[in-house]
Amino acid sequence: MSSSDEKAPAAKVELESASIDDQPNISEEHKQYLIAKHGTYHLSPLPSMSDDDPLNWPNGMKFLQLGMIAFHGFMTTFLTTGMVPVAGVYAEKFNMPTSRVAYLISVQILLVGVFPLLWVPFMERYGKRLLLIFSTVGAMAFSLGSVFCEDYGSMMAMRVLQAVFISPGIAVGGAIVNETTFSHQRGSRSGIWAISVNLGTMVGAFLMGFVAQYQDAKYIHVVFTCINFGQTVCYVFLGKESSYNHEDLSRNETNRFKQLRFKAIFPENHITLKKIIYPAKFFSNLRIFIPTFAYSVCFLQANIALNIEIPEVMVAKFALGPQALGLQFLSFIIGTAIGEVGGYMSDRLVAWGKGRGKGPSFRLWLTYPGFIACIVGLIVFGVQIDHADTWNVTPLVGCALAAFGLQIMTSPIIAYCIDMDHTEAGAIILFIIAVRQILAFIGPFYFPHMYSNLGFTKSYGIMAALIGGLSLIPTLILHYIATGEGKWCELILVPSNRLIMLMNLTHPSRLHSYSFYSKPAAQEYCLKSI
Repeated sequence: MSSSDEKAPAAKVELESASIDDQPNISEEHKQYLIAKHGTYHLSPLPSMSDDDPLNWPNGMKFLQLGMIAFHGFMTTFLTTGMVPVAGVYAEKFNMPTSRVAYLISVQILLVGVFPLLWVPFMERYGKRLLLIFSTVGAMAFSLGSVFCEDYGSMMAMRVLQAVFISPGIAVGGAIVNETTFSHQRGSRSGIWAISVNLGTMVGAFLMGFVAQYQDAKYIHVVFTCINFGQTVCYVFLGKESSYNHEDLSRNETNRFKQLRFKAIFPENHITLKKIIYPAKFFSNLRIFIPTFAYSVCFLQANIALNIEIPEVMVAKFALGPQALGLQFLSFIIGTAIGEVGGYMSDRLVAWGKGRGKGPSFRLWLTYPGFIACIVGLIVFGVQIDHADTWNVTPLVGCALAAFGLQIMTSPIIAYCIDMDHTEAGAIILFIIAVRQILAFIGPFYFPHMYSNLGFTKSYGIMAALIGGLSLIPTLILHYIATGEGKWCELILVPSNRLIMLMNLTHPSRLHSYSFYSKPAAQEYCLKSI
């Protein structure tokens, strides 16, 4: 970030000479092309004049690609929690406690968050489609291998390799959204991918409970294999490469089947150790780290502590079978589906706020209902499950509330972090996923000890307090600081369609060079306000 008083006069000169009608510096032919394609040429980011540019694809093609990557993200968590209903079955089969069998689940939580750090640099060089096909083929192979595992060690090996191969789907969704959508669509489209990832954790346990009730536990892995095969077929015949080299058009292959050749789309993107650990730089960017950590703490308490530990709680307390255990996850699905309103509301809120000089932090207003719902949901679940002698629905009300709270904050937080620098969208998504999954992996190691030593009421009360102290309060402070810095608007500083910087209306000398946009939507408002 750079701020300098010397920049203020130059900014003022640029502002005074800027066009009041907010017209991008493009040719008339380009304007007419964009109007024919999108109904306007005021777009962020600004597409090229090529039909092959992913921003110019028909909406049907965009939604098809988004749907496939969203389902891929869904499968990363579906494969993880699909074994939850059979944790007790495998505990008997392998003659070990359920808490140890749970490592077959928790190991995937870690790996699907860490291994995208290795996958994504390859995708940034060679494109995404071919490697996503490779991902689903590998996951299919190791899902099939799991069918024939007869001991804990071989099953752990298959689960580890399965997670390594399926993991790209949890991270590249945000990058594909960024490559195919405009900024005013980003919150809702990110929401589609985000809800898919969150739903996978619940639907996996819900559906596989029915399979485990009527078939041998190995048929869960047969289902996984068949789904991975279907994903591969869809990527081969329906997929299209969303990576597009605007600088060297010869690197872009339009033929879908020729796209399956191993050819670098961005040869300048070298695969190095520095590139792999590059997302770690966001630990030093508090505008990204604070909301990421706040969201990750909520995910740990409101998702993992309820989802992964339900077998420990429900089986031990109520002796539920696989099908009944799977049905408990219906409450999560209902809460998550209702919470998807967060993505739509995030876009509407930002669109309303931009016309009044509000910055990206305006999205954070939608996170507060989410934090509160998570806190209330955890308390309800802990109190009710402790007092229940026989099964009843009241603890699941807490699960639904927590799931609703987590989902309603997910889309605004992801969109807010990307808004900090949309040119780094892929790295930001990687950072969010890695932090979230690492925290989620740690939880199952201490949750059982909390439950046995403190009971459910105190345990979930502590979790609720952690959300308040580590999520809600830091977000409030960040939001207050961002608001106190003044109103922000988008301002063209150079005659370019791409280089845009945020200028503070309250303090015009503050120019933040790390924040880049490509649609000067508030330029006229700036002219009237300074």
